[in-house]
Amino acid sequence: MKLTKIYDELFLLNEKKRSAVLDIDMHILDMIVDEEQKLTDIIMKVEKERQDILKKMAAKNALVNKLSNSKTLTMVCPTEYKEKFLTANEKLSNAVKRTADINETNRLLLRGALTAVNININALVQMKAEPNYKENGNQQFFPQNKNLDFKV
Repeated sequence: MKLTKIYDELFLLNEKKRSAVLDIDMHILDMIVDEEQKLTDIIMKVEKERQDILKKMAAKNALVNKLSNSKTLTMVCPTEYKEKFLTANEKLSNAVKRTADINETNRLLLRGALTAVNININALVQMKAEPNYKENGNQQFFPQNKNLDFKV
């Protein structure tokens, strides 16, 4: 349940991020990215806790290991907790999928915005800037060879 709540918060943050990207509000976008990083750090911590629990379960049951899926865990789950476990697992899966989907949409929006900015910069400085960054974090710039024919 803890992870589901965190992913729900991340989803809401991604909705705000979408608005910030569409409004081109870099200040809000910067704050959202900082919040996303905090939530991602929490997810990593909770995931570590989950893996520690699986290690303890694995010590008691040979079917369980840190890569066990929900089907395996359901088989070893005590009967009185199976329904609750399945419900929690389904909620978490849905929250992760929903968050991943909106994150992908935001990634495409950000890429489109970067491309639009690059087109405007290219037009202003008569240079062509690639919308992608190299491994070292730098963009590539190329002079634009405009062979314009001014004959009418």
